[in-house]
Amino acid sequence: MLKNAYIEHLVLQKVGHKVREEANIFATKTTEFDESKEDQLIPFLFGPFRKNLELKQFTHYTDKLEFNKVYNLCKSAFNEEIDFVDFSNEVLKLLFDVSLHPQIKSGEVFTVQLNNVQFDGIPCKAIGIYKLENKSKFLRFDEREVIDYNVLKGYKLDKLDKGVLILDVYRDEGFRVYTIDDNNVESEFWTKSFLEVKPVTNPALQTKKFLETINDFANDVVLNKTNRKEQAEFVSSAIDQLSNNEFVNIEIIDETLGEYKDEFNQHLNHFDIKLDKEFEVDSGVLISQAKKIKSEIKLDTGAKINLDILNSECAADNLERGYDEEKKMFYYKVYFNSEV
Repeated sequence: MLKNAYIEHLVLQKVGHKVREEANIFATKTTEFDESKEDQLIPFLFGPFRKNLELKQFTHYTDKLEFNKVYNLCKSAFNEEIDFVDFSNEVLKLLFDVSLHPQIKSGEVFTVQLNNVQFDGIPCKAIGIYKLENKSKFLRFDEREVIDYNVLKGYKLDKLDKGVLILDVYRDEGFRVYTIDDNNVESEFWTKSFLEVKPVTNPALQTKKFLETINDFANDVVLNKTNRKEQAEFVSSAIDQLSNNEFVNIEIIDETLGEYKDEFNQHLNHFDIKLDKEFEVDSGVLISQAKKIKSEIKLDTGAKINLDILNSECAADNLERGYDEEKKMFYYKVYFNSEV
């Protein structure tokens, strides 16, 4: 996405804290940078967005996208209806207005315009907004006559506190947006209060959310009524259905839900989980998310059994649970053809 991208404009400012009455430092011109500085900045600004981040889009609680202020500013900037320095200053004002939580820190803000960003193989422009909050201490030595040192504070270029990359595609849907935050207590102010973004509803997101919901339900309801073996069978059966169907309808997956169908629907309503009743399965996301699901059975005797959750026959056909009357203990019997 950013392999051949380059910086067109760069503005550096500082955002204060509204409640603590810390003032902003606005820009009057774009920041000059030479090739050396650009070589140092690009890994810092681009690196975090080379990860497999969730795709998002601008939104608004009224469902009227035109009320999202950052979205409107970005649209004006892409249309060159506003000078980039003025755009950056307006962004800074919006950020300042939502800096209300006592744990929010003041910090330097980079605003950049990028060109030749690739999205689905199509070149486009992009805008990046980065907030730097956490300075680190480091030593600087003076070796003129006698060695002395000073303790300085600065930013490490291998960590980004908060950032957003807005790609000039799918304008009418709220662009395509990637966000970074450091997951502090106040970090929701960045994505919810300042940006107002939501995940893009696509097969990847629906597949991920459905698997997460099935796994949560298996942990909260199925395990409470049965045991680890049947819990694993339940999750594995759901994964098997997703693997064997290009489209899945939540209302007709009786083979997985079975006796739990009514409780599953109550689970969705209770936690206000919004899933499309029918969605296309993203096979890549299915495999990657399934691998994250814990499928280990830990026993109080110290033994552990690892199950292949992607293999629906693993727990159902090759693992037997029983009770030994003589020892007054439960047991697992594992069937196999050969050791691998």
